[in-house]
Amino acid sequence: MDELTILTRQQPGVAVLENFNELKAWLEQNLQRYTHIVYTEESLRDAKGDKAKLSRLKRALEDKRKEIKKVYMAPYLEIESQIRELTAMIDEPLGQIESFIKQTEQDEKARQRLTIRGFFDEVSAPVGEMADALFNSPAFFESKWENKSTSVKVWQDAIREKVAKAAQGIRTIQAAGGAHTAPLLARFMETLDMEDTLAYRRTLESAAKMTDTAVTEAEDDDRVVGYKVLRINGTRRQMAQLLEQLEMMGLDYEEIEDGMPGELTELTAPDFDSFVAFDIETTGSGGAANGDAPAEITEIGAVKVVNGEIVEKQDWLCNPGRKILPMIARLTGITDSMVADKPPVSEVIRQFAAFAGELPLVGHNIRSSDLHYITKAANRAGVALENPFFDTYLYAKHFKAQNRWESVKLEYLSRQFGIEQSEAHRAWCDAEANVGVFYALKKLGKG
Repeated sequence: MDELTILTRQQPGVAVLENFNELKAWLEQNLQRYTHIVYTEESLRDAKGDKAKLSRLKRALEDKRKEIKKVYMAPYLEIESQIRELTAMIDEPLGQIESFIKQTEQDEKARQRLTIRGFFDEVSAPVGEMADALFNSPAFFESKWENKSTSVKVWQDAIREKVAKAAQGIRTIQAAGGAHTAPLLARFMETLDMEDTLAYRRTLESAAKMTDTAVTEAEDDDRVVGYKVLRINGTRRQMAQLLEQLEMMGLDYEEIEDGMPGELTELTAPDFDSFVAFDIETTGSGGAANGDAPAEITEIGAVKVVNGEIVEKQDWLCNPGRKILPMIARLTGITDSMVADKPPVSEVIRQFAAFAGELPLVGHNIRSSDLHYITKAANRAGVALENPFFDTYLYAKHFKAQNRWESVKLEYLSRQFGIEQSEAHRAWCDAEANVGVFYALKKLGKG
């Protein structure tokens, strides 16, 4: 074993153990004898001699490894030291920039959060004194609201929806929570999930029953369970809240008939020729934050089209039950004196629903505006307005780029298509203009 020679070759980028296979074969041959040796106390001296030989052999290999590593590592370590020195020079300004960016982004998010909180304060009146608890609920705030990519409309709509649902849940618990009201409110404000809260209510009741021994079996036998059949009229929100309250109270109920109006179906293509084009005007509103009431309808204009021909026109002015904002009066020409003696919105909406029948409703930007007021008025009046609808504003967006339109507003499109509007911003005029816009867009769609 003393004849073992280790041959290596080193050059830039290369380190080779040239006789690796020879060394391996030699070791396999010479080490084999050790696998068959059985050492005894009498052969201890031989064992120590063999240990020394194998240790020298191992040390020779390790020394060669360290030698090669040192040769190769020395220039690397020098380069590493130099590069670390260079990168350290970069780290200082880079750290300052990263710190600035991080702080700026944090400041932007903080400002955005303040903006969000300000809007929340404007619309949180329905939840009353529980506004702070709602805003601080782990289930309320969504981190994406702080991102620049999230539009103002998206987070504002989300906040309005969460406030409305929370207000409904709070009212339900306060009305039907009984002795469990406080813990139920606490649980609801953690999750903002009414199903979870109802399940928690059942848990609380089960625990209470296990410890309540005041009611005897005799008293249980004397209890009489009965029923009443009621017909209750209300809005979709009120009905949802009522059912939640019944469940919260632990009452069994059976739904015999559903007379609630269905959701309106949106049509996405103008592949029909009979419809009612409509438009509305409203009072406008200064906003809840300024103590102003919601906007109300002042005018509904409608044009009935059957098989491509205008067969009837209607225009209804209605008393909104509140003042019209001066700027809206200037825009529409509709004043408080003009609507003072007109029928209320509830009566006019019934006339509009009768006029429309089951025909599709066509309007410009109605999905995000007009339908909100129309369906709200219909629900309050107990009118089942279930017509499908088509929004020419949304459909016009498909053609904006290819036609290089500056806008897809009704007035702009009317000018583009040569449609006359004698009194823009009056419902009857805009509804009639929208008939022409509908057919112009339909022609573009056919290409």
